[in-house]
Amino acid sequence: MMQLALGAVMLTTGALAQPGRMETREVDLAPEPGQVIVREDFERCEPAGAVVRDERKADSWVLRTKDWPTPLLNAVGNPPDLTYDPQLSGVYDIHVGSRATHFTVSMGLKLASEAEFTIITSPRGTEKVHYDWEYCFRRDVKLDGEKIIIHALGQAVYLDYLKFVPAPAMRKGTARVATDHVMICQEAGRHFAFPGVARFADGSVAAVFREGTAHVDPSGSVAMCRSTDGGRTWSPRQTIYDNPDVDERDPGILQHSGGTLIVSMASGGGVTMRSTDGGQTWDAPTPAPGFAPHGPRELPDGRLYWCAITTKMGINEVHIAESEDLGRTWQVPITTAKSLPFHQPWVSEFWDEPFALPLSPERWLCLYRVDRDGYLYQNQSADGGKSFGVPQRTRMWGCPPFILRLQDGRLLALYGYRRPPFGIRACVSTDEGATWDMDNEIIVRDDGGHTDLGYPVAIEIEPGLVLAVYYFNNGGPECTIEGTFLRP
Repeated sequence: MMQLALGAVMLTTGALAQPGRMETREVDLAPEPGQVIVREDFERCEPAGAVVRDERKADSWVLRTKDWPTPLLNAVGNPPDLTYDPQLSGVYDIHVGSRATHFTVSMGLKLASEAEFTIITSPRGTEKVHYDWEYCFRRDVKLDGEKIIIHALGQAVYLDYLKFVPAPAMRKGTARVATDHVMICQEAGRHFAFPGVARFADGSVAAVFREGTAHVDPSGSVAMCRSTDGGRTWSPRQTIYDNPDVDERDPGILQHSGGTLIVSMASGGGVTMRSTDGGQTWDAPTPAPGFAPHGPRELPDGRLYWCAITTKMGINEVHIAESEDLGRTWQVPITTAKSLPFHQPWVSEFWDEPFALPLSPERWLCLYRVDRDGYLYQNQSADGGKSFGVPQRTRMWGCPPFILRLQDGRLLALYGYRRPPFGIRACVSTDEGATWDMDNEIIVRDDGGHTDLGYPVAIEIEPGLVLAVYYFNNGGPECTIEGTFLRP
């Protein structure tokens, strides 16, 4: 059994007056969907002939297509700068897709109208784990006649694609804004992220989250804080799991109706572990057939279900797995959606970080993160999960989704908002997810410093009073775990 390790934390108490207080003010409302354009046609760059296909030459650009699912532009030596003309008009955000490997991958990019290059360096993977990543190069660029210059730095480039997202025409309007916030865990020099939250049978509340030194780093572990006053004040964090060889991420927590605490996480794949003594000790993690944030949930008959992603024969499947033994073993009876492999999430819709909710014995609702355009997509099953329709785009912009069934029967969706004004947002459905009231979108937070925030989860503390828990930043490298009380 694993013993707990104590960590340090700063605590902040939210104001007790008017719990969940909201105010109405003018804000920037979510944009309407636009057409995302993904480009990989680097062979038409200038100077003509500077890009060769699958042929390594000294001081040249090579477009690798063999053994790669999509074309990948790389540099050999010190080739000349490339000029790419997107041939677009209008205002766009420009995103760059690349690969993270066990060695440094860097490039210089600038607009033709700019004097200096922006140096873009990918995060470091490991020899066993390479992954795709995306960088927002510029926002609100008027592309009429504008071109992009690509510069090699004498090392690998690995430019996968350029993505052009129409800059949203933000709509001004009034919205209800939450103002009752609490600090759960913060510490200088630490990066806390990806929380889960649960209310226990004794009335206490627990939050689990990843702690590390950066958004991605090998030091990630899972910690937990507790509150005995409904989420107003929180104990110092306790490390409940740390494999020194793995970056543990995206933990979730629940207390089963039988009393057992269950924590899930990504630890070289999806796993669950259990505690029968209130979290003092935990059993060894056991594997699950796939992974998604927020972890498993409990069905009315005591079984667990987990809407997660796995890869079969090169195709990613979103499925709902079920467990009758608290997550020790799993069955996978329901597939909700399929998409192309993970290396192509930006080229077409990729159903990522799903969250499913049983609406009744016959009906299921599933929401998905889709990075290609940033909107949440959803589909439903009307036959007990035997079949799902093709996911359709909602008007909710953000990621990833979490759904809470309120005690009055409404559904509350929460999601991170990773464009200015950075923060957390929520939306209500009164018709079982058939429509979402985006005309009355709720602003949980709109004062974040940059994009590294989100992953909200929530519980209903008392009828009508919701505690949303998420990770946040004030513009610096540290990220914190914070909470907001609101009345949807």
